[in-house]
Amino acid sequence: MEEKNQYQLEENLTGKNMLGMSLLSFLFYVAVSLLLIYLFHEGDFREIFEHGYSITVQMAIGLSAGIAAALVVMFLSSRSPIADVLDDFTLFRVIANTKFSPFDRVQISLFAGAGEEILFRGAIQPILGIWATSIIFIAIHGYFKFKSAGHILFGLMLFGLSMMLGFLYEISGLISAMAAHGIYDLVMLEWAKRRREE
Repeated sequence: MEEKNQYQLEENLTGKNMLGMSLLSFLFYVAVSLLLIYLFHEGDFREIFEHGYSITVQMAIGLSAGIAAALVVMFLSSRSPIADVLDDFTLFRVIANTKFSPFDRVQISLFAGAGEEILFRGAIQPILGIWATSIIFIAIHGYFKFKSAGHILFGLMLFGLSMMLGFLYEISGLISAMAAHGIYDLVMLEWAKRRREE
């Protein structure tokens, strides 16, 4: 039964459906961000973009940090005990088993990187701080499991990734966190595809 549901999910996660889901997710993240900013911030939506370095410097820092983070996560996830438990995480399993086109991988990475960072780093982090925001971020993605050492290490590794994005926002700016998240997702989607093909 689970295999049948997995197949149906894979069939639905292609082409226009994937683009539509990405766009709707992005708009949802922005809408929730606007509400949180209206209720809990002193400024408006533009304020979350106003600190940090120039856009060019933020992009360079973000892309470098995202690639470095992806390389570390790929290295650790290719070894025991984390490699032994990757398929226990639903999101990772779906990503690893879905055939994304190159366009799908790019648009998913861009929309997720921008939308999630606007919400988590731009809207939530100024209210709750880096630690609480990272815990929420990892919990929502379903990465906290306490079944084994591999599960715990995987959760801690991604918690560290979320903390890095939080510090990028604080030090460099929101564009930097968005760029890091986007390039990280792009590299990891490609890695998941290659891992599936091995």
